[in-house]
Amino acid sequence: MIYFDEKDQKTIQIASLAIGFILLVLILITGGYFPEAPYWIPLSRRINTGLGLSLLLMLIVPSFVEWNNNKYLKEVEVNLPLFLRDITNEVQSGVPLMFAMESASTHDYGPITQPLQQTMDRINVTSDIEGSLLWFGEQLVIPQAKRLSLILIEAYSTGGRITDILESSLEMFTILANFKSERDSLTNPYLSVVFLGNVVFLIISWVLLKRFLLPLSELNVDANIQASGLVSNIFNLDYYWAVLFWAAVIESIAGGLIGGKIKHGKLSKGLFYACILLLVTIFFFNSWLFR
Repeated sequence: MIYFDEKDQKTIQIASLAIGFILLVLILITGGYFPEAPYWIPLSRRINTGLGLSLLLMLIVPSFVEWNNNKYLKEVEVNLPLFLRDITNEVQSGVPLMFAMESASTHDYGPITQPLQQTMDRINVTSDIEGSLLWFGEQLVIPQAKRLSLILIEAYSTGGRITDILESSLEMFTILANFKSERDSLTNPYLSVVFLGNVVFLIISWVLLKRFLLPLSELNVDANIQASGLVSNIFNLDYYWAVLFWAAVIESIAGGLIGGKIKHGKLSKGLFYACILLLVTIFFFNSWLFR
């Protein structure tokens, strides 16, 4: 699994924004949309859908990058205690630390495996144990990995106390992994509330358009109703569709970002959820329910 660093993320974000902006301009030019009173927004469902898809295109690649990086970091966090446990068991049985790490490099620890194998190759070629272990911690990105590399360096340097250091470190890393697993399970219901809120808004939009505004617009066509003045100032039904569509788009993006903040502690990690909600919104407003 590949981890995209900050430079790669910025390049992808700029490219996605540029492509999406070009599509937005092309849609506006070729669609013949010009803001006019009293609507000011495009009434064509085709143009609004195209604008929504362009917005989705802007977000979908950066959201994949965030999802990939988040999955990478999570797998590192899960496999790190397993890696340390195997090393500790080897050392407790009397195997030297470097031989224990060499043996561990043949096991599968997800994204940890390849950097670990490269680290052992660097140690065998350069004999620079400290520098290679520091490089190993840097490759795994998360702070726990950097701390682990320092612990391994300290354990190698102390010699006789190596077992005590590894055992206490294993206990600490296991507690951290259990804490994060418990936190994820506690935040899942709140993420479900975000998705449910978006579904409720879509249902309300359908009720407003098909069960309230559509009958009113049909009544407004009747000459007797117009003369009575009971129903007046009813805009084009496509205008209300566009207003509710863009309100749902805004809620989808905002809800997805908030879900990322709740679940992962960072707004940008909610881009993946925002893309899912936005895709559902676009398909819903263009489904047979609104025809």
